[in-house]
Amino acid sequence: MALTVGIDLGTTYSVIAYVDSVTKKPVVLKNSIGETTTPSVVGFRPDGSYVIGREAKVMEETGDVNTASFYKLHMGDRNFRARFYGREYTARDLSALFLKRLVEDAQKAAGMKIADAVITVPAYFEDAAKNDTLSAGRSAGLNVLNIINEPTAACVAYGLGDDGKNRKILIYDLGGGTFDVTIAAIKPDSIEVLATNGHHQLGGRDWDIAVADWMAQKFLEETGIDVSADNEVVSANMIKAENAKKQLSATTVAPLTVDNGEAKRTFRLSRREFEQLTSYQLGITTDIIDQTFEEIGIAWNDLDGAVLVGGSTRMPMVRNHMLSHGIHIIEGIHPDEAVAIGAAIQANISAYCALLPADKKKSSLSLPEAKKMDLTQLPGAKVIRDVISHSLGMIMISRDETRYVNDIMIRRNTPFDSARETKRRELRVSRKRERNLLDIYLLQGESENPAECTVAKHYAFSGIDYVQGGKSLLDITFLHTINGTIDISAVQTETGHPLKCREEPIPDDMSWVSRPPELTQVQTQNEPIEGALAMALDVSGSMSGDRIEKAKEAMLHFVGEFKNTGIKIAIAAFSDSTAYACHPTKNMDKVRKAIRALEVPRIGPGAPENARVSLGGGTSANPMPDLFRVLNKYASSDFKYAIVLTDGAWSSKAAALQSKQDFVRAEIEIIGMGFGEADERFLRQLSTRSDLAKVDDIRALNENLSTIAHIIM
Repeated sequence: MALTVGIDLGTTYSVIAYVDSVTKKPVVLKNSIGETTTPSVVGFRPDGSYVIGREAKVMEETGDVNTASFYKLHMGDRNFRARFYGREYTARDLSALFLKRLVEDAQKAAGMKIADAVITVPAYFEDAAKNDTLSAGRSAGLNVLNIINEPTAACVAYGLGDDGKNRKILIYDLGGGTFDVTIAAIKPDSIEVLATNGHHQLGGRDWDIAVADWMAQKFLEETGIDVSADNEVVSANMIKAENAKKQLSATTVAPLTVDNGEAKRTFRLSRREFEQLTSYQLGITTDIIDQTFEEIGIAWNDLDGAVLVGGSTRMPMVRNHMLSHGIHIIEGIHPDEAVAIGAAIQANISAYCALLPADKKKSSLSLPEAKKMDLTQLPGAKVIRDVISHSLGMIMISRDETRYVNDIMIRRNTPFDSARETKRRELRVSRKRERNLLDIYLLQGESENPAECTVAKHYAFSGIDYVQGGKSLLDITFLHTINGTIDISAVQTETGHPLKCREEPIPDDMSWVSRPPELTQVQTQNEPIEGALAMALDVSGSMSGDRIEKAKEAMLHFVGEFKNTGIKIAIAAFSDSTAYACHPTKNMDKVRKAIRALEVPRIGPGAPENARVSLGGGTSANPMPDLFRVLNKYASSDFKYAIVLTDGAWSSKAAALQSKQDFVRAEIEIIGMGFGEADERFLRQLSTRSDLAKVDDIRALNENLSTIAHIIM
């Protein structure tokens, strides 16, 4: 029999709990050294192995740079990378490694396999961060039943010991790196979240930083030495600051020593000074609480109490701050274990619901018909009505067509079970169905300005039919599911047909949302597309055999999508030099013939210009200047694209990147696509559309080129 657990995957510490099948009580599992909380730190070794928890924390404290901590703050960040011993890791990768070992240790303690889990996330996590958490859990070998908000899990844990009275409580969740506040109505049989808010970059670490800065300033005043740029000293000071913060929760004074090898000084920090130093951080939490109260029309004196969650709430200043507002502190909730216990209770309910007959199965998080189900045997079982943490919208053109705006579809603090909204939008359509595309950029945020919001996802809808008059009405629906994911769908009203949808990469450059809108990309029948397109194929020795044949096959399929258009296509080959098999032409037979003639080591006989390419052992040519000279002639085209296909590293990278500037100035798009040993980072740097640049298996080239064709058209 396998265990179903709840996991508090924390920024600084993590906890695993389950509900005992015999006692019906939550149990917190211990790690390999007998502790219930495990530092969320990963330490890497030269041989490729890694450790987590206390052992990794000790490595970090002794100055080992091959340790990762606070990576949770980067969940959902596409640009975050950490490198250890020559290998790069995303925040999701690090979380997966940590979770895998955390679960293995817990299994040893329990003597049972862990299969299913509910994992908690900060209430203010955005969609990308939630998806990374789900993915990390699955990569660690878990069947993730659900993810739930940390304050909601704390509410569930509180519900274990409540007295059955109706209460309105505040969950103040201050962890190592995130802060959440949730207002909830607790009833005998239900928990209704009224509002949630937070700051996903504020936590105990910010208190540590304030103390470390104070240490550096005191050291500068006494010695004249500025250690703020000395990474070793800064890292050591951060560890000392964290320890002093914890010490000041029990004592009134903590000694702090700064040592840079040249000088050494010890300072005494009092609790009063510490609280003055960090009053700003505490004030941010108050501002967030006040804003949340204002949104739902309540005040401090409307609360029946506060539950303090997260290790950072052990600081006396937090408790005193609540008391100063007349708030009763609800005791009996373990600040470190409450979230995992609440998650374990929810996991237990999910497991129970999974065993019900199909006609009685309901979600474990929102049970509108829960009273019809026998949940009385489950400890802490209550109906939960949670809310969404961020408003959901999409990028639209303003009514006066002068700017882009965030068209909010679902407001934050809308309950999950009613978080659905449909709006009707007009779109110009062409008689050529393949041209009719609708891009939806999903935004999370409250501002009307899209640039101040987070682009969570990018969807492309197709299959839109032409209607009389050239304008179609589309019903676009946003749905925030019970499980915390976001679904978007669209229907063409004139036909009633649901549109095909595919998720696209979010462009690295979204600066266009701050500029005045351009004309819609959808063209009418009377506005034919014109443009110039040049494709350059790497024909160096490594392309021999099946690889070049697959590349040519994909190229033939790609150019076929431009049949009967006004687009001129050029085909080039490069290795130690660059040669054209055909210059820009609308003659598709000529283009296809040129592609078929490409070969290693030369462009074969019969191609229009029959240029030969010497190999010389690698891809040393820089095809960019030749591509630019050809495309730059077409100044009035609707578009100009250069597509480079390569399977290896270039020795002329610097020259190629320098050539890119000419393309940018002339508004010519570059897309670099690779396979085999191609350098993805270089191709992204080379491309003006880095969101489309990628290195993939050559068998995927056909699909990847097809995506580009749809975007161009």
